[in-house]
Amino acid sequence: MASILSGRPLMTDSAVLEAPAAFPADPDAPLGPLSLSLSGGGYRAAGFHLGVVGLLDDVGLTRNVTSVSTVSGGTIFGAAWLVKKMDGAGFAEFREWFRGWMLETNVVRDALAGLAASQGGASRARASLIRSAARVYAAPGFLGDRRFGEVMEGSGIPAEVVFNATEFRSGVAFRFRRSANPHAYVGNGTFVVPREVAAQVRLADVVAASSCFPGGFEPICFPDEFEWGPGGLERARAALGDKFVPALPLMDGGVYDNQGVGSSVLANRHGEAATLLISDTNTRQEALYTTPDAPRRGWLTLNGAAWVGRILFALAVASIVALGVHAWRELEHGGWQWQDILIYIVPGAFCLAGAAALTTVRRVSLDVGARLRERVQIARAWNDVRRLTIPEVVSLVELRATSLLSLTSNVFMKRVRELVLGSVYADERYVQRRAPVLLYQLDEPEPALYHRVPWLRPSANLVAQVRCVDTMSTTLWFDTRDQLDTLERVGGATAAYALLKLIVERDGPEGGAPGTPVRALFDRLRARWDAYNV
Repeated sequence: MASILSGRPLMTDSAVLEAPAAFPADPDAPLGPLSLSLSGGGYRAAGFHLGVVGLLDDVGLTRNVTSVSTVSGGTIFGAAWLVKKMDGAGFAEFREWFRGWMLETNVVRDALAGLAASQGGASRARASLIRSAARVYAAPGFLGDRRFGEVMEGSGIPAEVVFNATEFRSGVAFRFRRSANPHAYVGNGTFVVPREVAAQVRLADVVAASSCFPGGFEPICFPDEFEWGPGGLERARAALGDKFVPALPLMDGGVYDNQGVGSSVLANRHGEAATLLISDTNTRQEALYTTPDAPRRGWLTLNGAAWVGRILFALAVASIVALGVHAWRELEHGGWQWQDILIYIVPGAFCLAGAAALTTVRRVSLDVGARLRERVQIARAWNDVRRLTIPEVVSLVELRATSLLSLTSNVFMKRVRELVLGSVYADERYVQRRAPVLLYQLDEPEPALYHRVPWLRPSANLVAQVRCVDTMSTTLWFDTRDQLDTLERVGGATAAYALLKLIVERDGPEGGAPGTPVRALFDRLRARWDAYNV
């Protein structure tokens, strides 16, 4: 059946009911099927996940991964990794390519450089940093013009793949999902994207939607602000119907579930519960929010500033009149020279611009007052605040802006994380089937475990590296190569530790009976762990 969007081949209706080609589960898999969750966290997350998945590949576990759920920075890594797997590249080849791309690419810098070019036709008139970021991901050296249909139909990758975003109409997850389940859909229960539409979504736009974190980017609207090719947007709109009018604003998947665990559980809801590997790059923070120091009160009040503005406006108007009169006299006497442009025209233009700016400030102030009277029922807002000084007003605005940013990026995220992980730990299906791989895990002493298994105690050098990456900010660039190197090492070491801990708790400190698949895995992990500590 040809695609209604671009004529590209799509799966037939009968093929929808079949599981897509993927790596089969290994009957001798020592930990059973693995479900991999890759959290958000910008390049910090991408570098850490590179180490985690690299460790899985080293010990032969990637062939047991049956589902992958990614968020934000995890989606940057996950989309690139899966695309390379579909292309037949081994992990070593992928690692070299992906490291090179991250070290060379500052997404924010490159997105700002291409910001003007992100404006398209009439439906995309506004400048958009996230659309410009999507163009960075769509560069030929990275994802190019690859489409989500390639993931939906591709071979050699896990049967379940979910790239997570959050839609801001109803405030729930919006999933770009490949699934063997014929009842699974792309989107969510309220906004369902037909398969023929989902297949034509550009993969770079999926990455942009999943990594569109609040404060750094504005929402990216689906389908209007995605790239569809000639005529594709109109056909997508027709197939999506009225529910997607106006366009659906999408943002970072971490707003709803920054670990992507909910999608992993959803993918394993039917059948045998997989072992959950949760690669989580959430950092520790001693204080989620610190109140800025109180400023000096100053002497210029809002009322005083208003009078200064009136005086400046009057002076600007008087200057324009005076300059105009003198310029006219010069013209009448025939003494006009080119230098008079600098004497009359340029100062007049500055005065006119100043008067226009002051008029705009006054109009905005009156509009704010009218909105306050209408929405908050404050009739005399100006009389209540006019005695405040300028530094006090700036402080009021700063406190609200910084506390709101901390609320959305720290407090809410922490609470969501607790709720999601709490639901997994309360689920009996995942007893001895969960392996959290936390960024700071090796710096969280476990004396009882170390007493039982002394060699699992991380070295002082390894702990120092963990503390280094635990202070990294959530950015979309690396300042130095060392940052990526350290993140990758810590990711690999932490994954080895988490899996060894899981086996020790399940099969004992010797890793099970000799000759079993679990014992063979245990020995490989032990060798890698010893190497990381050295």
